[in-house]
Amino acid sequence: MAFTTTASSAEVRSLKLFFTHTGERATITFKRDGKYDPKGLSQINRFLRDWRRNEPARMDPRLLDLVWEVYQRAGAKDYINIVSAYRSPATNNMLRGRSRSTGVAKNSQHMLGKAMDFYIPGVKLARLREIAMQMQVGGVGYYPNSGSPFVHLDVGNVRAWPRMSRQELARIFPKGQTLHLPANGGTLPGYDQAMADYKRRVKATSIVAANSAGPAKFKTAAPADNTLLTAMLPTRKSRGEEALERQTLKQTVEEPPFFDLASISVPLPTLRTVASERALPVNISAFVPSSSFKIALGTGMMRAPGASESSLTGSPFAKTEWAIRDATLLKWALAPAKDLEQLILPAGLWFSVASAEDANRAPKGASQLGEQKKAFDKERFWSDG
Repeated sequence: MAFTTTASSAEVRSLKLFFTHTGERATITFKRDGKYDPKGLSQINRFLRDWRRNEPARMDPRLLDLVWEVYQRAGAKDYINIVSAYRSPATNNMLRGRSRSTGVAKNSQHMLGKAMDFYIPGVKLARLREIAMQMQVGGVGYYPNSGSPFVHLDVGNVRAWPRMSRQELARIFPKGQTLHLPANGGTLPGYDQAMADYKRRVKATSIVAANSAGPAKFKTAAPADNTLLTAMLPTRKSRGEEALERQTLKQTVEEPPFFDLASISVPLPTLRTVASERALPVNISAFVPSSSFKIALGTGMMRAPGASESSLTGSPFAKTEWAIRDATLLKWALAPAKDLEQLILPAGLWFSVASAEDANRAPKGASQLGEQKKAFDKERFWSDG
């Protein structure tokens, strides 16, 4: 393959790339010893992908040569800030649909992997435009008023937009011999010679810069003098640089350990039956059922006997009316659920368990307290020791 006449056939070509939308930065070698490097081309294909759809494509290697040549002739040293490279048909249609004035072509060279929109910090946009036009290899677009000003380069037919005036073209092509057309129409002298030269230089597999581009500057320009004041001045970061900084910034905050909750065995709750919810406490003897006992149970609480009341296991001075026979307790325990739920004692047991405050509300026909008095029978208790 033939390449530029200013470059050695054994040279190594690399591109310093920075994608403004993804924040990715890389220096990729795409040619070694005058031959394209498959590994480097694959890396560039991935780097210049359609970032909206994360979709890579095969970039035309001639485009990489064109961008490299412009970079060298401009004496650039900073990264090539890429605004757009490969663009899928879906993305291209979406951009065209936003507005008729977007400047997105229906059959854009971006969809073919043959175009790149970029700018280079430290190099004037107008200078990049002039160098690319002087090479007379493909299309050159100039967008100084865009949100991120850039130039467009592609390896399609030789053309430029917006067109320069005849005076501007004559300035950068003093001898004529250019394929670029002035804004007022017509051609510059030597158009036919420029066309013949183009057919000789630009082929499907290679490009050669036109003589009008002048000698290439393979040594980068000397850095500008910096003073203490300029070094201390803050510099505004682009959106892509900020994204790159966030990606490469070391995380100082440790993330909490992750626990898989699904791996933790949790016992299932045991559902209580309706009957168990209605059951009275086993140790009921410590509480005195009374009118206030009914209200307290509504909140799930039972009050203890008052000072004037005695429990079933009270002191020797306890009133005898609180001594309840086994038969009475058994009848109470076997009372219907309806009676327990409403806390209404059987009529025959009222005086057996009623408190002093309920004594005046005794139902008619109830047995007298004195009839239920019985001496303590210690033989009822036994032990196994």
